[in-house]
Amino acid sequence: MWLAHALTLSRIPLGLALWRVWGDPAWSLALLALGAATDAADGAVARWARRKGLGGPDIGGWLDPAVDKLFVAMVLVAIWSQSHQLAVIALIGARELVLVPLVAVYLALRVPHAPLRADAFGKVATVAQLIALCVIAVAPAHAMPAAIVTAVLGLAAAGHYVISAARERARTAGNCAAPAGPPRDTPRA
Repeated sequence: MWLAHALTLSRIPLGLALWRVWGDPAWSLALLALGAATDAADGAVARWARRKGLGGPDIGGWLDPAVDKLFVAMVLVAIWSQSHQLAVIALIGARELVLVPLVAVYLALRVPHAPLRADAFGKVATVAQLIALCVIAVAPAHAMPAAIVTAVLGLAAAGHYVISAARERARTAGNCAAPAGPPRDTPRA
């Protein structure tokens, strides 16, 4: 697991390096691609390690999405420092702007819940986010269309997560509401 976590955490220095090179399309694209590669590799390495029975803390379920959000935030700050395109930044970060506060409240309520996991909608939104960042790096004139597509997919993913969580909550509440069989003090026939 340690290698998977190291791959995940490697996106933090990559995000910091992007501040330094943003504006140079080749370096920006290279660092974004390296960030995408580490994002793809960390999960594969973690699954491989689990199959091999290798130990280590199983924190990837929360570490990976947290570092993903941090990486995107660092890239958006780099974009802001160069271009001040607030609308583009808000659209690319729309999923996080909606989802992060909702997840924080959800977790703060300490309601029992299934583990929070990425699904296909979230993965598509993440890929769209990365593509939009690459478009901004190499063709800033096309930033707005890429940001709009990213926002639509990101907000759809956020909505899907909220609906899935509500359904799971209703399902588990329904299972707890009805007793399973007669009460213990009732004589059985």
